[in-house]
Amino acid sequence: MAEHVPSEKALEIAKEIAKDVYTDAGRPIAKPTGELVGLLPRAVKAALAPLEKWVLQREYNVAETKKLLEEKLQNVPPELITQPEAHVAVPALQYISYCMDNDELRDMYANLLANSMNSIVKNGVHPGFVEVIKQLSPDEAKILKCMQSKPTLPTISLRVSVNNGGTKTVVNEFSDLPFEAGCENPLDSEKCFDNLVRLGLVERKIDSLTDKKLYEPLKNHEWVKDMRKRLEMIVELDPSLVGFNFGERYIRLSAFGESFCEICLGVKGNSGKEQGTAK
Repeated sequence: MAEHVPSEKALEIAKEIAKDVYTDAGRPIAKPTGELVGLLPRAVKAALAPLEKWVLQREYNVAETKKLLEEKLQNVPPELITQPEAHVAVPALQYISYCMDNDELRDMYANLLANSMNSIVKNGVHPGFVEVIKQLSPDEAKILKCMQSKPTLPTISLRVSVNNGGTKTVVNEFSDLPFEAGCENPLDSEKCFDNLVRLGLVERKIDSLTDKKLYEPLKNHEWVKDMRKRLEMIVELDPSLVGFNFGERYIRLSAFGESFCEICLGVKGNSGKEQGTAK
């Protein structure tokens, strides 16, 4: 049987417990000023610390951009270097300073700036290119870089057939190019393609490519084979499913996308040949 505690004693114990709880948890919240202002403000402060660093380093980033442009334009004769259009250069200079820690996006802005300063190719610099880069993820930039040399991409979809004649898509628009490009999330390629289509850089085609051999590496990809094994097990257990099949389509760069890649993924020298991007 629990020991009976007189009411007055119990009240004192309760006060002591409340005091301890206040000391451990309530005190930081109770003080609205100073450093002890609770966990949430501390978390916000920590999250914004890198941005405060960016503000302090903005002039440094501008100086680094000038060095990068010197590297990009080293093969362009000085007499061809001209003042860029303000509606292209000003936002590009602003946005490049936001992404100096990301090679893919930084390099795109630098190429855009460099080509906008080249009197021979500056007319090919569309003002919308700045906003396009702004809306790209690093993985999407990597995909575009690979698509510059492979403008047509075969894709496959893995679909389960249902006994009522319908189908359910399990894997949609799989491509091995994101693996080749070194994307951080290669299995999110469908989302990347969605955004690239939205930006007008690539086009989806519902037809199959004539050369069926181009689809074989996709169907034999280790991840796809693993998905097939799992589907085979599911089909065996579910009587409403009667099998699975592949859908074959392809994605390609649009005319706007080809122009974007030409300007933002390389710099033209005086010979007209693309120069390697500076790192």
